[in-house]
Amino acid sequence: MSDTVTAAAVASAKSILAGAEASPAEVLALVPTLHRDRQFGLARRMLEKLWNRRSFVQALDQNPTLKLAFAHKRSLSTYKDPDLPADLKNTRALAILQAADRLDISVDPETLGQAGAIYKNMWVDTGRERHLETSLAFYSRGYDQGCATDFGYTGINAAFVLDVLADLESPDSQPAAANRQAADQRRARAMAIRKDILESLGAWPQTPENAWRGSKWWYLVTLGEACFGIEDYDAAEEWLVKAAALTDVPDWERETTARQIAGLWRIQQRARQLRGESTSERGADVLARFLGDAREACESVVRGKVGLALSGGGFRASLFHIGVLAKLAELDLLRHVECLSCVSGGSIIGAHYYLEVRQLLQTKADKDITQQDYINIVARVCDDFLAGVERNIRTRIAAEWLTNLRMIFQPDYSRTMRAGELYESEIFARVKDDNAGSHERWLSDLKIEPSGAAPGTFRPKDHNWRRAAKAPILVLNATSLNTGHNWQFTATWMGEPPIDIDSEVDANYRLRRMYYTDAPEPYTRVRLGHAVAASACVPGLFEPLALAKLYERAGYGEAKVQPVVRLVDGGVHDNQGASALLEQGCSVLLVSDASGQMNDQDNPSSGLLGVPLRSNSILQARVRVSQFQDLSSRRRGGTLKGLMFVHLKKGLDTPPVDWVGTQDRSDPPQQDPLLGYGIQRDIQRRLAAVRTDLDSFSEAEAYSLMVSGYRMTGSALNEPLLGFPVGPPKTQAWKFLQAMPMLTDADPQSWLRRQLKVADKLALKVWLVTRRLQIGFGIAAVLLLSFLGRALYDNWHMVGEFWARPLFVLEPSDVVWSLAVALIAFVGLGTLAKVLNYRKTLQQMLVGLGMATVGFLLARLHLHVFDKIFLWQGRLSHARRASRTTSPPQTQNSATTSP
Repeated sequence: MSDTVTAAAVASAKSILAGAEASPAEVLALVPTLHRDRQFGLARRMLEKLWNRRSFVQALDQNPTLKLAFAHKRSLSTYKDPDLPADLKNTRALAILQAADRLDISVDPETLGQAGAIYKNMWVDTGRERHLETSLAFYSRGYDQGCATDFGYTGINAAFVLDVLADLESPDSQPAAANRQAADQRRARAMAIRKDILESLGAWPQTPENAWRGSKWWYLVTLGEACFGIEDYDAAEEWLVKAAALTDVPDWERETTARQIAGLWRIQQRARQLRGESTSERGADVLARFLGDAREACESVVRGKVGLALSGGGFRASLFHIGVLAKLAELDLLRHVECLSCVSGGSIIGAHYYLEVRQLLQTKADKDITQQDYINIVARVCDDFLAGVERNIRTRIAAEWLTNLRMIFQPDYSRTMRAGELYESEIFARVKDDNAGSHERWLSDLKIEPSGAAPGTFRPKDHNWRRAAKAPILVLNATSLNTGHNWQFTATWMGEPPIDIDSEVDANYRLRRMYYTDAPEPYTRVRLGHAVAASACVPGLFEPLALAKLYERAGYGEAKVQPVVRLVDGGVHDNQGASALLEQGCSVLLVSDASGQMNDQDNPSSGLLGVPLRSNSILQARVRVSQFQDLSSRRRGGTLKGLMFVHLKKGLDTPPVDWVGTQDRSDPPQQDPLLGYGIQRDIQRRLAAVRTDLDSFSEAEAYSLMVSGYRMTGSALNEPLLGFPVGPPKTQAWKFLQAMPMLTDADPQSWLRRQLKVADKLALKVWLVTRRLQIGFGIAAVLLLSFLGRALYDNWHMVGEFWARPLFVLEPSDVVWSLAVALIAFVGLGTLAKVLNYRKTLQQMLVGLGMATVGFLLARLHLHVFDKIFLWQGRLSHARRASRTTSPPQTQNSATTSP
């Protein structure tokens, strides 16, 4: 179907939304065109608008058949609308069907087919097997009405759900389980349904009245899937190749069919293994033929959609993620990542990596992109990102007096926005892309248009499945203080996604996500740095990123309210970023979690500040555990094909603590000093305690974190976690591996341990690790105390005279003058604050003045003196010099090889 026809359909739908009239027949003819272009949200809004028009409903009432067809279109548009919360769209669609055709007694194939599809979606959303059972019940009732009534649609889906349930009931770990018989019965029933479909419908094209069906997509793929399901691959190939030859079939329909057949093939292979039979590649050959011998598309649908989540945790997380990226590059997994979900520190490194990948995909043809290209990207990111980190962005925010003045006098300009500008100038500007040399990067200009694609036509979600090197969707996660919901920035839209909103318990409004082309000025363009800064906006340390005059909602009466959107760190809502991967339909999740996990304390604070801070840490820990448990349950429930979850405390023990005087002591843990991924246990604990800050990280700290992420990922992927085989790594001599011997060193007084001992400190690190500074400071302190003592001794008589005087004499006139001055100051400063900047508090202004006059000088002193000393003493070359003056470190060579 031409773009002109689609554009005309979209224009017609928008005109109906604006108030234009249309007959039911015209509307029902318009909806399929919108669906073909995946305009489900637009179709739903149009149909809802018409359903609320009395004249339109009266016209439907005159034709019950047309009214039921209209309900089917409404339901389909509703449960496929990506802009509605998952639970809400499913329940709404079921309600629409129920009102039009009671679900408990309906025998209409379309009603039953949609109900089955809705419950199958609910299973995908929740991982609850009972939803899959309900889906099967609706599909089975549709099949019982006869294959001819719906051309086998409900029957072929009932057979597929039966196979999925049988696969879930017979896991590899239980080959002799009691439920094997039930699984075999489901498989037998699925085979019987497919054979019935073939017997009932297979000969239709041979009769004159049904010859036209031989050129219909859904008829051909239904027969092809039925043959595939009974493992008659030759016949399946014949039907599917005919279907593939058809033109004017939406690409998403081809993708959906290919993914279901690929899922069926994976189930068949696992069933063969369970029976002790050899696997067959014939099914994969048929799938490849169906996809036009496109190896990339075939591998994509078999593998599933891969997503990568990079957690928050400041630069500590960023550096750990680089090690994870390095191992994924060695395993050639980075080319398969279709969604890159980032939070806080993960957003800083994620945006940097995305810019590099974007440059690669836009300058090199898909067929020419190799694994080495991704390895080269990670190597550049390793060097460039660390160079940017060593510029000390946290201190540099305060080091410019002019920007400190801007924070006072310019509305909405804050330390957060300044941090975003520094991310661009100090880190992102190092990427040699089409914007090289400019510090400004606009997120709305960073869509990926792969080499060879026509400008403006590539959509990653629709077209990635045919590519070997995927174009990832970058999602930068923040948190809305207005609603408590997740807020996302991408290259095409921003706003609150519906996936994490449970309408049953969440009554807050949702700030709908919008395309930049639809946004009001000045939000048609958004700075990349500002979006990253919002994602990394730690509450209490940075001001929220404010977006004013972006939304408008109904208030009381006729009033309109324009909320001021205020965004903070994405980790407040979801510090792992996994929810965005689920929303984008990823079935294989790679989660790198370097967040600040809560530590145990022997004597927790009881103070007014310490208790709420500790309580917040407990709350965040519970959220993290709940999210991990949700992912694990989805993996067990079959809705996730693969899950890798690495974190900084992976493998560390959690020993029980005995009570005082117990006679029943716990068994002492039998621990290998080396963790399973080859790092000393105590060193990994220290890495898990490294500060989550945005200051300078020394080479020792940075490389150690990279090694930790690299080794941990390699160890994790030695296990079959992803649902598809991972080949042997193309091992590289990464620069950060220079630190590997130090992470296996058993010497408790090693140079690296001394470095990491102070790595959790936010200030004074350089003083704690640099002996020369300590000695110099000690000498200076002694001299100062000596000078003060001598001065006090020489002027002791003045001290006596001072204490002999009255402290102050208060006259009535002094009281009057003091009150008058206080009142004038209070009114004057308050008025001044409103004149200068009505969005900034007086406290912020005073802090800004302090930073603009004195603070920036101290920041400069730190940057140019003490920070340079800290980076210098943390070079690995110092460790090598130290090792030459002491005994050789005790290493375990078996752990130094890459897993």
